Amino acid sequence: MNHESGFSGLEAALIMIAFVVVAAVFGYSMISTGFFASQKVQEVTYAGIKQSSSVAITDGLIRGQYDAGKGGITSLTFSLSVPDTGESIDLSKMIYYYVRNNEGGNAVPLDYVTPKSGILASGDSTRIRLALFDAGLAGPMAGGTFSLEIKPPIGASTLIQRQLPTGYNGGYLS
Repeated sequence: MNHESGFSGLEAALIMIAFVVVAAVFGYSMISTGFFASQKVQEVTYAGIKQSSSVAITDGLIRGQYDAGKGGITSLTFSLSVPDTGESIDLSKMIYYYVRNNEGGNAVPLDYVTPKSGILASGDSTRIRLALFDAGLAGPMAGGTFSLEIKPPIGASTLIQRQLPTGYNGGYLS
């Protein structure tokens, strides 16, 4: 017991090296977690930009074909376009959800949509015709209302709501 001495320089160096190695491993794991989190943030940001730029907008007026004997509006025609900065849209994956007079709505089957397929590229425009009567969907009579929600496969929906004038017998709807 007489020859006990304190830590030697070598023992202190070994303990210090152990602390440095533990700190380095901990620091590396924290940096890796930070890189992973920033990569996920980047992916979410790009997905949000893509979704917000994938929008279909109506371009111009909406035209309704009207036949009182068939119950009101029989078809709707309108221009659909994608902004210059938008993503292309596959028309075969579009959903046109139609509601008459705030009653229950239905999706218009693609068999009654013209054109029912194709790619609408950014900056392009096309005329869409929905044959409501042929699809078994009743159109509103003069004085009635309708809503049409246009849902692209990715991105925000476009909502069209119109009230027909009391003397409406076909033509453009403002």
